[in-house]
Amino acid sequence: MLGDHRFYITFYTQHPDVQIPDYLRESYPEEMTIVLQYQFYDLEVTKEKLSVTLSFNNVPEQIVVPLEAISIFAD
Repeated sequence: MLGDHRFYITFYTQHPDVQIPDYLRESYPEEMTIVLQYQFYDLEVTKEKLSVTLSFNNVPEQIVVPLEAISIFAD
């Protein structure tokens, strides 16, 4: 179905260049999976990293993940 596509991205939260809020790192001390489907903003992908703004408990947070920190990518 068109428009029902999603991306699952699992990454290592302890990678030194991962940028996530401390409360997320505490909740996900090793790995975290994000799903990009409906409500995500400011997605930018370069050769080195991806950054995206997601909402956690109705609070927008920017996440920056180096591509080398990604352990699983599925669509």
